Amino acid sequence: MRFLAQHPGHFDAFLLQGMVLTRLGRRKDAARIFTGILQRHPACAEACYHLGRLCLQSHDYAGAAGLLHKAVQIDPVFAEAWYMLGNALYNRLCLEEAAQAYLRALQAQPSFDNPRCYLTPVPEKLRRTYQTHFYSNLGRVQRKLGQLEAARASYEAALRIDPDNALAHSRLLFLLSFHVLCEPAELLAAHRAWDARHGAQGRAHAFVHESGRTPARAGQRLRIGYLSPDFHQHAVSYFIAPLLAHHDPDQVEVFCYADNAVTDAVSHRLREQVNHWRTIQGESDAAVARCIHDDRIHILIDLAGHTTTRLKVFTYRPAPIQATYLGYFATTGLDAMDYWITDAVLHPADTVEQASEALWRLPRCCLAYQPAPEAPPVTARPAEKPVDGGIVFGSFNQITKISDEAVALWSKVLQAVPGSRLLLKCQMLQDTAIRRRLLARFEAAGLPASRLELHTFTPAYRDHLDLYNRVDILLDTIPRTGGSTTADALWMGVPVITLAGHLFVQRLSATMLHALNLEELIATTPEEYIEKAVALAQDQRRLYRLKAGLRQRMKDSPLCDGQGLARAMEAAYHNMWQRHLAARKAE
Repeated sequence: MRFLAQHPGHFDAFLLQGMVLTRLGRRKDAARIFTGILQRHPACAEACYHLGRLCLQSHDYAGAAGLLHKAVQIDPVFAEAWYMLGNALYNRLCLEEAAQAYLRALQAQPSFDNPRCYLTPVPEKLRRTYQTHFYSNLGRVQRKLGQLEAARASYEAALRIDPDNALAHSRLLFLLSFHVLCEPAELLAAHRAWDARHGAQGRAHAFVHESGRTPARAGQRLRIGYLSPDFHQHAVSYFIAPLLAHHDPDQVEVFCYADNAVTDAVSHRLREQVNHWRTIQGESDAAVARCIHDDRIHILIDLAGHTTTRLKVFTYRPAPIQATYLGYFATTGLDAMDYWITDAVLHPADTVEQASEALWRLPRCCLAYQPAPEAPPVTARPAEKPVDGGIVFGSFNQITKISDEAVALWSKVLQAVPGSRLLLKCQMLQDTAIRRRLLARFEAAGLPASRLELHTFTPAYRDHLDLYNRVDILLDTIPRTGGSTTADALWMGVPVITLAGHLFVQRLSATMLHALNLEELIATTPEEYIEKAVALAQDQRRLYRLKAGLRQRMKDSPLCDGQGLARAMEAAYHNMWQRHLAARKAE
């Protein structure tokens, strides 16, 4: 500070001061320093970069994008600024531009030697980590753009640079699983490779569970832990909330380990439903494992799989029994994960799915859905009145789920139903490049743009759900089926035509429709998918009779029976525990 007082024009020193303040967490003070530099030196790319990073951290993505654009205009080979610009554009859903920014970052290659960007010399391992992030984030954008092979290549490039990067490795597994890009045996081997690489430290420091952890008497309640980053307004929360709300306090004592990046009203409601709430955001995997072990958890449940890197916590074996449920759609690959909780529709007796865990099939649908309280009423059109403009098919799924196979099938369905239209809603459709490419894909499949109606983000969730009232039949995506979108559609009185494949990720809609006794909407071949969709569209009395009664049917089904799911889960937990005790006794 004394140096700055004596040399007020020495902006390198001011940059250093701003970087130190940023490192200390004093963001407002740092922003004031960088803003002052830009007032005196408008062409300082580094000040634009650092101020842009602060905007990113504050979720001001528009402000960040503007500053980082300016930084790369001043210095076109400023790799770090290109990378941060990509992050800002990604968060603004400008995905095409984000991909280009990441590519420019890779072309420029970060120097890591710029004293105006780094307080100390960057060690070689950290250099590899930065480069891995460049490729990993590029892969994330490419996946969302539907460039699946390019995304796979980017993730593999990231792992060649830094094989220890668990996040890039999990993103690769997510890609392979979500889009069904390989055979079951290859998928299992890929997941086991993650455990072999990233689970070694946990295995080396795994906890030993003393006999004192065992309940003192038969029937004593078990301590159940749920670990997730999604205890907030998220698709997972709509399915975990009914379970948490209906757990029997005489049977289980519930702990939630919340790795939330955000906390909202949903978080507060969930917190009120459980006995104990632990915030673990920012804690190391070893510290979280220690916390779980110290809480004397009997059964620990993973609710995220490879959508997060918190699977490392499970490699420490902090609980005697560990299981995965709900938040992922394939095996975790972990030796330390004992069970995968599922049901007989998701995993029939002849399933081809391969898993490192033992499949634990509940005797009912393994899902329970909590409808949004703000959901509007269903406004099914009466069967005796003509449909204005014809049947409206729809999809509210992510663009990443709309595969070429789905485009081809949907186009054939609409071609077979004269006057019909296809309503698509997805937040990513605000990107004009994505809209153009999607319309071009349908044009190539024989469906003109005039028969498509595109919708993007709606700020109010009630308005989002109300848009389902514009849709007559939902066409499920292929191969990855809908999850929360299927449940939302059924609640809003919209029947869903699905094609059930052979894997969990291809059968989520099927298990929900089975729970409603609507097996007639489940196809097993592409031809049957088209036939079922066309037949329902052409039988309007059947269609609107189905729509009018769908919400009540759902209310009366296992899909809205949180209490029934809780009893089934608790029985499963006690059976798992008895198996564990029997195995220990045998040892």
